[in-house]
Amino acid sequence: MKELAFSIPVSGIVKIDGDTITITVNRAETMIRLEPEIGGIGRISLERGKSMFDVVLETARELVREKGANRFTAAELYHKSLERYPAIKRNSFAARIIGSAPDHRSYRHQVTKRDYLSYLGNGQYKLADRYAVEESSAG
Repeated sequence: MKELAFSIPVSGIVKIDGDTITITVNRAETMIRLEPEIGGIGRISLERGKSMFDVVLETARELVREKGANRFTAAELYHKSLERYPAIKRNSFAARIIGSAPDHRSYRHQVTKRDYLSYLGNGQYKLADRYAVEESSAG
């Protein structure tokens, strides 16, 4: 068997128009239509002026109110926050929880420090008394 090397000149054009891509090679044409992802590209979208630390605080308050006890785990806090913010990444949220608990041994590594939580050990946290929301009477 004998092989022959050869080349074929190919010219092509790629046109991008909004959500449509048209690829033309010589006289053949292919069109691809892109569908936008619902809910963005997997990034959390918070209200203007709200930080992930605010999410930690509001979720902790909500969790304490629901449980009727001021004791919870980081996992409970994370899973509760997913109800409202499904795009939250576990590691990012865990870092904010540690950055909200001054008595956690890794708190010193955090740049933006808060004091919303107290670390009780064995993965347990509690909401600091000054941030606990008291149920107001109907008046």
